[in-house]
Amino acid sequence: DALDKDLDSWDEKWQFWSQLINEYSVEYEPSKAMKQLKKLLNGKNYFIATSTFGHFFEKAGFDQEKIFNVFGDWTMMQCSSGLNHGTRSDLSTVKRYVNGQGEVPICEDCNSPMELHMPLNAHFFPDEDANTRFRWFLTRNQTKKVVVLELGVDPTSPQLLDPMVKLVEQFKD
Repeated sequence: DALDKDLDSWDEKWQFWSQLINEYSVEYEPSKAMKQLKKLLNGKNYFIATSTFGHFFEKAGFDQEKIFNVFGDWTMMQCSSGLNHGTRSDLSTVKRYVNGQGEVPICEDCNSPMELHMPLNAHFFPDEDANTRFRWFLTRNQTKKVVVLELGVDPTSPQLLDPMVKLVEQFKD
């Protein structure tokens, strides 16, 4: 996996990750299409389950409580020990690395290096709160007409495509 490439040290990983995060998330400006989607959903009941990990919907001003980043969020980090010590923002770490003053972040609970909050290995812990909010959204709306938009999802993304297809097949409205 390109994001978990075989680099010699945690410092090299954080240098690499920080460049990507800075380029594709920190400096991200919402596209015209993203702004139009936000305008379309204004005042409507919605929930976004996304396979993007770049924080794009949040940066475009969508309600963070209505977003489930299924594959994590690379603007957050988690402990690399395999224990779920929660997540925290990595943006200050990214900024320091981009400015040439980076230092590998350490878990406050066990002193292990922190890694991106993404499924890079078996240590990934999905956002259970967002998953729960998504499930409650579906439950509260199971008797209503719901529009499911699959934007940018294709057969190469079966982890998100397959559950959405099954959901739509199960609940015809």
